[in-house]
Amino acid sequence: MKHTLDELLDIVYRYYPRGVGMVDGDLDRNAIDNSEEHARLVAARKKAATDERWHALRRRIEERFPEAPLMNYSLHLPTGGHDACYSFAIHLPGASRDRSLWFQVSFLAPYYIIHKSCTIDIVKETRKDFFPVIFQGLHFQVDGSPFDPRLVSNPDDERLKHVTIERHYITFDLLPDERPYAEWIAREIEATFGCEPMPPEVGTLLVPDLATPHLPGENRLYDCLFSDQHTWVKPSPSDVPAPGVRVDPSQLTEPFKAVLTVQAALFGTLLTLERETKSFYAVVGTDGTLRKEEMLRILAEIRKHLDLPATPRVIAAKGELEASMRAFETLLAAWEGDGAPSDAMVAWASNFLARWDVDENEAPRDA
Repeated sequence: MKHTLDELLDIVYRYYPRGVGMVDGDLDRNAIDNSEEHARLVAARKKAATDERWHALRRRIEERFPEAPLMNYSLHLPTGGHDACYSFAIHLPGASRDRSLWFQVSFLAPYYIIHKSCTIDIVKETRKDFFPVIFQGLHFQVDGSPFDPRLVSNPDDERLKHVTIERHYITFDLLPDERPYAEWIAREIEATFGCEPMPPEVGTLLVPDLATPHLPGENRLYDCLFSDQHTWVKPSPSDVPAPGVRVDPSQLTEPFKAVLTVQAALFGTLLTLERETKSFYAVVGTDGTLRKEEMLRILAEIRKHLDLPATPRVIAAKGELEASMRAFETLLAAWEGDGAPSDAMVAWASNFLARWDVDENEAPRDA
């Protein structure tokens, strides 16, 4: 190694502001972006993009290994955004789709690394306080337990108790058929930039006092001198938070399906009108209970959007939408209050969803 750890930290602190970025527990991105250190990093990225040695290196590699397509991951450098290295990968011939070798050359310090991606399956007990479900094309996050018999019809199902999570991480251990590529390219990198490999026992060390590129306590030397887009250390089960198990709609109880049917009709319509398209991803929160005050608020929002300039799709459906909302308002007024919806409300919602399909980009259809 050409540098001691203290010298490497000095390099890091030249480009990443020390002790800047956290205010009362929240990340202050503006303070980081407006710092002298960040300006220095942006300038280094832009300067690196103009270095002809980098472009010539890629051309030599492509000529030497025409059978291994090279992907340049540093196209963003001229804008001054992302990473502190030249980054590229080659896809090995005859290999699976995900088998690529990564090469990263820091332009902040004279070091490079060669690695590839690995995966690990981590089995975790599911959370007991919420679970996601997709119902009528909407993503609901349920504030409740997947083991609650009021919400899930088969809470004893073993499949609900554990979730397998796939995590990607970096390994520096190469297979015999990968080494000829890595060794030839490593010699070219060293001859071109005069640098040497940074070993994992150094690169994975945590850097103190930084709130960027990751949150405090999560930044490693590799993150700062190369890229923060990788997981440099094999994750352990304790590092992975307990997930919420995705419950299939067929596993829900009928009363809960009734609640979601009404919510899907109203929330789906509101979200569509707000975005003027149904090509979006949104998460709707629910605890399995309907509340009249919330339903009235959503109706008011829908009416407000119907009074605004609309897309041709909404204009064509405006009359029917207004009539449908008035019909639901009447049903809501006759409803006793919070809890399960009336049969009439569920029937209205089911009929409405059949015509105003919140999962398709089209106007309501005639019944």
